[in-house]
Amino acid sequence: MGYRTNAKPPFISAAPDNSGLYQALYKEASRRINCTLTVVRQPKARILHLMKEGAVDFYPGLSFSSARAEHFVFLPNGLKDGYIGLTRSSEQEIHSLHDVAARKLVMVVSFGGYDLNAKQYGIHTRKPYDFTLTQIVDLILEGHADFYAYNLLAVRYFLKTHPERASRLKIHNHCCQEAQQMFFGVSKRSKHILLRPNPNYRPDLTLSETNTPEQVQENSTIWRLYQALEEMAQDGSLRAIEARYFGQE
Repeated sequence: MGYRTNAKPPFISAAPDNSGLYQALYKEASRRINCTLTVVRQPKARILHLMKEGAVDFYPGLSFSSARAEHFVFLPNGLKDGYIGLTRSSEQEIHSLHDVAARKLVMVVSFGGYDLNAKQYGIHTRKPYDFTLTQIVDLILEGHADFYAYNLLAVRYFLKTHPERASRLKIHNHCCQEAQQMFFGVSKRSKHILLRPNPNYRPDLTLSETNTPEQVQENSTIWRLYQALEEMAQDGSLRAIEARYFGQE
């Protein structure tokens, strides 16, 4: 497994410390298929280059692009993430962005962040420059803004590590975007992968994680790793690891 050198808590610590959710997740999956996990830390561009050469087998959480699909295949890792809403605890449940507009709530948009097409809903936005999540939360708690849409897993981790703020906040799980499956990217040149033509590939459709010309063969080690992750999602092991790092949902 390869990953960049800097930390992304709680997924991984700064190199050379590999502790975090990714190591716990893939170490257990590797154990279940009688393999040993080795972690390589380099700048991300270097890791992706090594993957193209087959010197690193996979990246634990990798977003899809058509350029990356030339060199990597993508398999679900069992984790899900998506946009949720965050408000003061006194706010009534928000079911859609129409509710945000109707209640005239002020939505915070992080600098360079995605605003979920707030203008189309008539939502008034506030865009502070280069604020951290903690600073944005404090804006809401102090009444200078009302609503923030952000990644579910990042918010769960924030609430777990900031209990003094968590008790004054409310998560709105169904306002913005259903949680989406996350994927790990695997080198097509890995010695642990076997590929075959994808019989379900639709060249008339846009390339995606599941719509690519090739797919992983079921008798390869990478497929067995994927199956172990699936098994962990079914038997509760994945949920237990998530709870350890993100807290209970």
